[in-house]
Amino acid sequence: MARTKLTALAVEQAHRSGEPVLLSDGDGLYLRKQTRDGASWTLRYHFAGRQHWLTLGNYPDMPLAQARIEARQARVLLDKQQDPLVVRRAALAEERQKGSFKSLCEDWYRAEVQARGLKHPAVPRRYLDKYLLPKLGRLPACDITPADVARMLDDIKGRAPTAANDLLRFTRRIFAFGVRRRFLLSNPAADFSPRLDAGGTERPRSRALSSDELGQLFEKIRETPSFGEHNLLAIKLLLALCVRKGELLGARWEEFDLEAMSPSGAVWHLPAARTKTGEGLNIPLVPEVLDWLRRLRVLAASSDYVFPKRRRDPRERVPHVGVDTLNVALQRVKHGLRHFTLHDLRRTARTHLAALGIRREVAERCLGHKLRGVEGTYDRHDYFKDRRAALETWTAHLAGIERGERKVEALRRRLGSRA
Repeated sequence: MARTKLTALAVEQAHRSGEPVLLSDGDGLYLRKQTRDGASWTLRYHFAGRQHWLTLGNYPDMPLAQARIEARQARVLLDKQQDPLVVRRAALAEERQKGSFKSLCEDWYRAEVQARGLKHPAVPRRYLDKYLLPKLGRLPACDITPADVARMLDDIKGRAPTAANDLLRFTRRIFAFGVRRRFLLSNPAADFSPRLDAGGTERPRSRALSSDELGQLFEKIRETPSFGEHNLLAIKLLLALCVRKGELLGARWEEFDLEAMSPSGAVWHLPAARTKTGEGLNIPLVPEVLDWLRRLRVLAASSDYVFPKRRRDPRERVPHVGVDTLNVALQRVKHGLRHFTLHDLRRTARTHLAALGIRREVAERCLGHKLRGVEGTYDRHDYFKDRRAALETWTAHLAGIERGERKVEALRRRLGSRA
């Protein structure tokens, strides 16, 4: 005998009766009434050896015909070995994410950073992951107020004014994107300015470490066992090679000719895709630097990167060591020096190159800088041999500082003594 199906009249009568009922429509669909006024459609099913009850909707908002459609869709999921309850929860979570500031940030990053092929996408990604998403990510984008933005900036502008200015710039761009895409009616960061609300007017930095300061830094690093050999070698390479932090930490072993197979000797072929100027650079590798790199190759084991990832990164921001790892390690060193940043090490190297008597054009090319003005237009020479000689002198001086020797000897004097 065929099972009797519910009728719309029977459902209405059960609802009006005010008595608790559990009426079956067949195939696991029930009208469930537990209170005087409330009734709901529920699907009973088994999945992974357990019984589940899935609420499909409330009666009379959901009539019998619609309840049967919803139940049929749930059974289709079961046929595909999917738990309808898990699918429902995932859909609800996704719906809650729609309209969140996190969702807006990710849309902006895909459309304005990745799709446009910006050269350094890791920079805005870092500000998203480090500041914006932890502070505002869970809030609905339309509910964020200027006060929320102000609190976020106030939290960092005292200790990192430049970062606060960059954060404000990215925040304004994200909200402006939301306004253009009709997600938002207004930009809560539109009236903010770096001078009044963030890190203030930025002035060119002038910090450079003297020989005595470098010696003190190396001494205090040696007294800090937790600093680690990887980080010490990174500091020495940043100084000796005059490169930017991102260029060094992202270096792959395939970029290096450590065995001096080319006529120009050992060299680092820094690709154009990873330089700020967009031009590739061949960096001569002097004996001390080769020793440091060979030690790093042992520490890196089988990694493709000179500085491999040291811990699992859930967001997989970069495939090598984290961009903030060296900063954090340096903050733990009680060196007692006036504040400096890792980028100041490039200025330090440039200052010492000048003190060692290196010609200006050679020193500028050691840092990968383009020569300016008419000189840069017509002088396309890369000064490779001169740079190798300059870096030999600078690295020998740096190694002497690390050993406790502080004497500065001009390059011209050393070259004269070799003649």
